Amino acid sequence: MTHKTDIVAAAEALSETLKSENAALEALDFKAAVVLLQKKQMHGRAFMTAQAQALANDIGGLPRARLRQLAVELGSLATDNKRLLERALTVQSRLIASLAQAVPRAKAANGGMDNYTADGRHRRERIPSAVALLARA
Repeated sequence: MTHKTDIVAAAEALSETLKSENAALEALDFKAAVVLLQKKQMHGRAFMTAQAQALANDIGGLPRARLRQLAVELGSLATDNKRLLERALTVQSRLIASLAQAVPRAKAANGGMDNYTADGRHRRERIPSAVALLARA
């Protein structure tokens, strides 16, 4: 692959990854967005490397029209990505705040959280032993 095609391929790969991540963030599918983070970082580094190599070697033969189109597309995708990431952080912060407020209320309503084991299973009520029953009598 030449530097001319490297930079186009790298920009296209980054663009596709940003589109996928933006779609996941738009759907509030945080799990899918997190999975794409590593891919986005890898494609971002590849694009930066290809861009540096193209500029250092053969800037005259680059497909300028396609690169201009990709630059506009990447700029728009990056702007959307920033907005969607900020929204995701806001949603996640609100969710955490709601949970933080709900736990004390649930704990109080349940007489404490003593009915659950450390791994989240419901603890069975203890039936008093015969000795305990006799001691009460």
